[in-house]
Parts: sequence; C-alpha cells; structure tokens
Amino acid sequence: MSITPKLPKGYKTVLMLAIVIGPFYWLTFTEDGRWRTDLALMGFLGRSDFNAALESFAGQLTESRLRSAFAKLDWECSDGTNPFGNRTCMATIGSFNQIPARSARLFFRGDHLRAVKVIYQPAYHAQIKRWIEQRARAVGAAPSSPALAEQGFIAQPVAGGVLLMPESVPGQGDEPALIWLAKEAMLQQD
Repeated sequence: MSITPKLPKGYKTVLMLAIVIGPFYWLTFTEDGRWRTDLALMGFLGRSDFNAALESFAGQLTESRLRSAFAKLDWECSDGTNPFGNRTCMATIGSFNQIPARSARLFFRGDHLRAVKVIYQPAYHAQIKRWIEQRARAVGAAPSSPALAEQGFIAQPVAGGVLLMPESVPGQGDEPALIWLAKEAMLQQD
C-alpha cells in the first residue's frame, strides 16, 4: 500500500500564485528583468544591435568599412556641415552592446570617422557608465578627466580618442548620449 501525500489547498494556491506572479514581478519590477524585457522587445520590433567596440575606434575608420561592419543597420546618410565634419550617417537601433538604445549617428570628415553618438534610454545610464569603466580598464586607459568631471561629464580617454557622457542621469528634455570623439576631431582647428 502506498501513501500519496496530500498538499493542503492553501499551499497549492500560494504555489500557483508564486508561479504566475513571480515571473511577472521579475520582468516588470527588477532591473535585470526590465533590461531583458526591453532587449526582447527591441528584437521583436526588428531593431538591430549596434555592437561597437568604441574604445578601439580610430579616426582612420572609413564609412565603407563601418557600413560593411554594421550591414544589418539601415544607415541614412547626408552631406552637410556638422560640428565634426561634413557628412553624417544615422540608424535606429535596438541596443548598443546589449544595452537598450535608440539611435547611432556617425560623423565623418571626408571619408574618415570623427565622432560617434549613441542615444541610449535614460533608465540604462548606470549600465552605460559601467560599460565605459570596464572598457577603460580592459584597454588600460588613463583615468577620466577631472576637469570635465567637475563640469558633470565623464571623459574617458581611449586608444583612438575619448568617450564622453554626462556624469548623472540626464534630466527631462536632455538627450542621454554617449559620444566617442576621435583624436583628430579634437585637434582640428576649423
């Protein structure tokens, strides 16, 4: 004769509620869950990733090389004077290195890259800061500029230029942006 244990009805109810509410709570109210939900949603909406190692970019990169490296992105380019050169290319993106983001803009002088601007979602400001810190450590870069830190910006030197972003989460109406600026752009005297 075998004994089949009976679970109390209250225990079954609590267990079922935990199975249903637990994942919903995790996806909605935890940082990790929201991050995964946003990435899945961007993929579902058909937005491509911009997985760029900005810390290793250099001013010698050309438009054709970047277009082939990020061929999945629908780049819209136009000629015209801008703060960093005479041509820009913009693409709507879903993520930047697995961090939910909105768009990437490339700035060229002639055919050479001078700057990259990534617009990210403000909720992921801390993740972008951690990404910069990790990349700076990985390439053995010098510490961020203290002069710009006093003005509220992170300015992290990297091999081919500098990574710039606001120190604190941008306020309402401010654009949350990570900018890579080539050494050549910093030296231009136009």
